[in-house]
Amino acid sequence: MEENSQRTMALVLTTLLSIGLIGCSPTVDVEYERELLFNTDVEFSEASVEVGTAEAFYRYLADDALLLPSSVGPVEGKDAIREFMSSGPEIVLRWQPVKADVSRSADLGYTWGTYWFETKDAEGNSERIDGKYLNVWKKQPDGAWKVLVDIGNQSSTPTRQSDP
Repeated sequence: MEENSQRTMALVLTTLLSIGLIGCSPTVDVEYERELLFNTDVEFSEASVEVGTAEAFYRYLADDALLLPSSVGPVEGKDAIREFMSSGPEIVLRWQPVKADVSRSADLGYTWGTYWFETKDAEGNSERIDGKYLNVWKKQPDGAWKVLVDIGNQSSTPTRQSDP
C-alpha cells in the first residue's frame, strides 16, 4: 500500500513539475520582434543602395530562399538568386516597407511595401519602375531575420524620366 502511495506521489510531483516547467517557458515580445523585422527590412533596402542589389539580397536571404519574379519562373537558393540578379541590367533597387508582422512564436514574419528602380529603355532614356513586394522572413538560430520568400510585382507602366 505504501509503495502505491509513493508511486502516486511521484506521479503527481512529476506532473506538477512538468506543468510548472511548461509555464516557465520564455515569452516572446512580439511587438519588439515586429519592430526589429521592420527595421531589418529598412536596413536591407539601404544595403541595396550601398553594396548593390544582388549583394544585398545575398546577405539578407536565407540559404534556401525562393525568389518569385514576375517575368520568369521561380529562382531557388540564395546563390542562384544572386547569379540571376547579377545577370540582368544593372539597377539599384530601393524599397520602403509599409508593414511588418510576426507569428506569436516570432519565428516567421512578413513585410510588404513598395519598391522602385530606374533603368534605361531601348533608346537610352531613363525609366522608373514602381511596384509592390511581399517578403516572408524566417528567424535564424543566431536570432537574425532572413528572407525566405521574395515576391514582387510591377504596379504601373514604366514612367519615362526627363533628362535635365
